[in-house]
Amino acid sequence: MKKILFVLIAFLFIACGGNSSKDKTENTTGGIDPALEKRLAEYMKLNEELDFNRLMDYIYPKVFDLAPREDMVEAMEDFFKSEEIKVKLEDLKIDKVHPVFTVKDGSYAKIDYSMVVLFDMSSEGDSMEKKEQNDLIVKSMAEKYGEGNVGIDKETGMIRVRMGTPMIAIKDEIVKDWSFISYKKDDPFLDKILSKEVQDKLATYK
Repeated sequence: MKKILFVLIAFLFIACGGNSSKDKTENTTGGIDPALEKRLAEYMKLNEELDFNRLMDYIYPKVFDLAPREDMVEAMEDFFKSEEIKVKLEDLKIDKVHPVFTVKDGSYAKIDYSMVVLFDMSSEGDSMEKKEQNDLIVKSMAEKYGEGNVGIDKETGMIRVRMGTPMIAIKDEIVKDWSFISYKKDDPFLDKILSKEVQDKLATYK
């Protein structure tokens, strides 16, 4: 259970894997910044390829002060090679790119994305024990993601979780190319990465 929860949390930092969609919503300034659009497309392509090492080049560097790059790569590689948990990611897509704004020397944009996570834990017990295990996990996940977003996939029998969450695109004095981090309002970890002024501005985009 702890391993499942860790990986789902990790998805908030890196939308790893899955089939990304080319559909996107233009921002209110009349279109997505070309450099951001290009960088975001590259980021999504690396997600599809599960190229974790190169993917880290697109993560905002301050994240690695909290979680070392090598540890993040190792954790994700170990997870996708795990025989204990089978994972399938579907419908990874960009739902909306909000307008770019500037604070001092930095440029920022909130990006809404979503995906469906299908996973199945190996079980040595009988089908009834596995069902009880899955029901317990579904109940736990529903408390975090909402009952309507968690259930058992009828076709595969795997646990299905629909996740919608924002991330932030950043370009500043630390990194000259657009880089990305997850965004959760009032997350204490953001205080170590972003100024209050930037966080307050991000909170205005719904």
